[in-house]
Amino acid sequence: MKSLLLLNSKYLIKRKRAFVLVGLSLILTILLLSIALSLLRIIEQPFDITFNNQKASEILLLFDVRSDDKDKLVQWFSNQEEVWGVSEPSPFIMVNAPLIHKGGELDLSVQLTEHHSGHLVQDQIRILKGKNTGHPNHGEIWLPTHFEGNYGLQLGDTLGLNLNGELRELKISAFVVDPHYLSAIFNPTRAWVAPGELPFLAPLSELNNTMIGVRLKDGVDLDAFWKHFNASFDYSGKSLQHPLFKRAFTSVYTLLGAVLLIFSLMGLLISLLIIKHTVSSHVFSDHRQIGVLKGVGFTPGNMVLLYLMQLGILALIALPLGLVVSWFVVRMVVNWMVEPMGIPNFTYNLSGPIALSFGIVFLLVLLVSFFSARKAGLVKPVEAIRNTFQKKGNSGGRTSRAFSSLWLPLSLVLGGRLLSSKKKNLVFMGLHMAGIVFVITFCANISNSFDKIHSDRTCWGFDNADVVVNRKSSIILPLKHGELMEMLGTYKDEIRSISPFNYSNLFILSNENKAIKEIQGKVYSNALSKTGLGNIKGNHPVAPNELSLCIGTAEEFNKGPGDSVAVFIEGQKKVFTISGIYQDVGNLGQGFRLQEKAMLGLNPLFEPRFYGLELYQNADRDAFRSQLEEQFGETIQTELSVEERKAMVSMVMNVRMAVLTISLFFVLVLVLIIYNNQNSYIQQHKISFVKLKSLGFTSKDLRMVLLWKTVLNLGLGVSIGIPLSLWWSPKIMNMLTADIGLVRFPFIPYPIGMVMAIVALFVLGGTAAWFAGSAIRKINFRIISDV
Repeated sequence: MKSLLLLNSKYLIKRKRAFVLVGLSLILTILLLSIALSLLRIIEQPFDITFNNQKASEILLLFDVRSDDKDKLVQWFSNQEEVWGVSEPSPFIMVNAPLIHKGGELDLSVQLTEHHSGHLVQDQIRILKGKNTGHPNHGEIWLPTHFEGNYGLQLGDTLGLNLNGELRELKISAFVVDPHYLSAIFNPTRAWVAPGELPFLAPLSELNNTMIGVRLKDGVDLDAFWKHFNASFDYSGKSLQHPLFKRAFTSVYTLLGAVLLIFSLMGLLISLLIIKHTVSSHVFSDHRQIGVLKGVGFTPGNMVLLYLMQLGILALIALPLGLVVSWFVVRMVVNWMVEPMGIPNFTYNLSGPIALSFGIVFLLVLLVSFFSARKAGLVKPVEAIRNTFQKKGNSGGRTSRAFSSLWLPLSLVLGGRLLSSKKKNLVFMGLHMAGIVFVITFCANISNSFDKIHSDRTCWGFDNADVVVNRKSSIILPLKHGELMEMLGTYKDEIRSISPFNYSNLFILSNENKAIKEIQGKVYSNALSKTGLGNIKGNHPVAPNELSLCIGTAEEFNKGPGDSVAVFIEGQKKVFTISGIYQDVGNLGQGFRLQEKAMLGLNPLFEPRFYGLELYQNADRDAFRSQLEEQFGETIQTELSVEERKAMVSMVMNVRMAVLTISLFFVLVLVLIIYNNQNSYIQQHKISFVKLKSLGFTSKDLRMVLLWKTVLNLGLGVSIGIPLSLWWSPKIMNMLTADIGLVRFPFIPYPIGMVMAIVALFVLGGTAAWFAGSAIRKINFRIISDV
């Protein structure tokens, strides 16, 4: 054992450059893998901790007191064994007009809710910034923490709310952690005012909406309890439940973690191929030394163990370094994630992901090293000592013809010959280059696909509206639908198309005609085909008895085109035929679409309140919005399209940052691979390079040969990697984005980005090859004496 340790120390010092490069690849691999596993492991913990610490309700009931009796609801829930507590009813009003801040508009809606003493026990609101006075004072408002970061609001700022045609101003006195609205994706979101504040902001006749929270005991099955409620109570209001709140918070982080995990596994595969190639090349280079060692008594097992120990020692040094770096990275990411939540002393255990990452990588390193080193045990001592390790290359007619191709540079011809003379090395480097090109082009195309969400909006489930007009119905003299359509029709130079619609809710009914799920959808006045929207299965609803379902809803109830679904809508039971299935990321895969004629059969007074305006390309959207607001005044409000709101923009930026990080990681891996491969190739073919020098080749000439070899290898990788990336990237994203409502990811290739990425790879790869080729200068004729 002592002799093995001495030999290992000698080899580690002798080949320090190669082992440093292998060590760096291991560090980068376990860094990415441990980050991915750690994030996926702890991604739900901040939400769960906040939800439990603040005694948040698993069910929020939002209803009109004229339709549902709040006292009966409170009494029913209070009598259930599964219920931990029922909150006091909280009045609220909806503010659908844009909020006014420093003369500008914030395009989002707010559920303005009164904060009362019951919220000090259940559904607690924790102050993150501002003075904790128990409740907001008169004339003040508490906002969720993401308002501060996304919209630049500060304590003490004045926020204007358009209510009943009047601008009411409230002072921002606190930014709070609201356990139900931790995600900025929610629109409307919730804001808090003082107890008894709403009558000062709106007429009593409009204060009909209230909210009740129901918190369940630990271990209670929410779905079973909700079915029990629907079977026992005729409820017509809305409900928001724990899975929705959790999904809204975790969906983007889960997507990013899954992307990191997939490509960390690809990075692991590349690192293992590097190790296999390194061990194989060292066994080949040490052919004569292996024969000498066997001649003095080393067994085949000793020889395999020699190489196994080299990589094992290297892994024991590199992997902990990578894990230490990953710990700091994960800590930084988690701190960034939980900072808006203000969780005191947030702790998390990374021992599981770290141990799993280390165990997987270390075990695979040993296995690959073992199988690659078995060749050392098969070496015959006599033949190894007698024969040189340098094998003659195969030369034939094709090679002669290649050298006679005078129209090609000689360095290019020799580079191609060196590349093709070693089939295993060609396959090894080809796989690496193809894999890295695959990842780089994947990142470029996926980043572009998310960036193009505003121009390819219909594939994400959004209509083609650039501006949405909300026709107010709560003012004294509201505009009628026909009047607004006629007036909008005068903007022929700006508006390409108008798509009137309204929101509606329905309940999916069970076989026993009990409501089991409430979903929100849209009712369109015009043909859905004119909105630019599409379906992934079937067609748009046309007949009065047809509707289309979003993919998440359809999969939850196992429905498809042609199936029927019983619903409760507009106070009536109705059986619809499902005409199609669509996808929509805006509502996390939930929803439905109806044609206006279907709604008119249920409610003859139905009219659209919203108007999606698709503008001509040369129209100035902001100027047009200002023109509409000036002309129509308080009778309308204008909003941005969904995909341009702050929360969606933030999601896109997070995804782009993640794929940029992945691409930089693999670019670094590429540089390490090329540098390591060139050094290894030079060491294995010293005699060939001595012979070429004897023929008059200078060190610079030979470096050019190696440079062309690398360029040709990269070209091979590009020819394989790009088609594979274009083929597999949409399939990978379909799998990763299914949870947020996209089963057919809107994949948009980015030719310019791919070209720029490939050029960068050639430049960086060529630079690495050129610097690695400097080892040629150390090769001289004295090497012949060693053969």
